[in-house]
Amino acid sequence: MTLAPRPTQTLRVLLHTRRTATLGTQSLQNDEAPGLALVPYAIDGQGECLVLLVSGSAAHARQMIAHSEVSLLVAQSDAAQQVVHVHERVAIVGQAMTPTPGSAAWGSARHAYLRRFPEAASMAKLGDFRIVCITPQQARHVAGYGATRNVDQTELRALMASAH
Repeated sequence: MTLAPRPTQTLRVLLHTRRTATLGTQSLQNDEAPGLALVPYAIDGQGECLVLLVSGSAAHARQMIAHSEVSLLVAQSDAAQQVVHVHERVAIVGQAMTPTPGSAAWGSARHAYLRRFPEAASMAKLGDFRIVCITPQQARHVAGYGATRNVDQTELRALMASAH
């Protein structure tokens, strides 16, 4: 058995252990600011997408419908005594899509989200909330000083599909 290189191992652990990401969306109009939101996320069973549960009344929900290209930043937690410049993080660029309720993709994504966040089951039943799948296209991974690399879609999906 060949061990994965250290940056690949740390990125796999980061993606599977962090529970929230910062979501960046594009503005709807020139006079509107781009959107930022802290969102809980899950990874679907096949590693195809990151799954969000989003309120339809949220600005970022409307922005994702209008402009499907989004960014997600997943970062190591901030501990008081750590040097912040070496915190591991990954910025993922992806495409947002809302699967049709009742479809196989919707069922798989909903299952993954509620498996990770069972306390959200009552929220998921509300008509205002919808499942959103973010399909990663590429990423920029910073594992620490001098440890920055680009990660392509194939590697991202493999990391998301594998358990840490």
